[in-house]
Amino acid sequence: MRSRTALTACSAVVLASLVAAPAHAEFYSTSDPADASGSLTDVRAVRAKHGAANVVVKVRFQDLTRSSAAGLSVFVDTDRGEKGAEYVLSSGLNDGTDYVLTTAKGWRGTDERVECDYDAKYGWGIKNSVRVRIDRACLETPATVRVSVKMADPTDGSTRVVDWSPERRRWSLPIESGLGA
Repeated sequence: MRSRTALTACSAVVLASLVAAPAHAEFYSTSDPADASGSLTDVRAVRAKHGAANVVVKVRFQDLTRSSAAGLSVFVDTDRGEKGAEYVLSSGLNDGTDYVLTTAKGWRGTDERVECDYDAKYGWGIKNSVRVRIDRACLETPATVRVSVKMADPTDGSTRVVDWSPERRRWSLPIESGLGA
């Protein structure tokens, strides 16, 4: 009888912990398969943190070179009720490129530039990555965000290689604010 009571109590504790498990995380990380053949800037991994002050997205590539013709779009969703992104940071992936944060309509950037604190840092060579940091105030300090990344590379002028992460026009899990980012 005692073992049956202990088993029932243990089952109740496990069930309660599963029901009370958080639906959101403070970071998101995924690896991306080698699926953009024909482009050295194939996206290989994405990691996003939603901190108290910033949203930081790090994108790793197969081979990020200073002479790349590819471009990167980091989409940020702050309103799950609306289709597509509310913001997009667009950038080239070559040395000397510029980047800009704009509002978005669906999955396209607009001409409406967001004036706030954000930056992009490029790690060519061994790092093969781009780190995007966006102040939460730029995004109107959302409780959660979701991210999606798109790389487009006009490899030879006739074909365009496009790579999405996690998938084409799909979002990461919701990421709550909290970690120091």
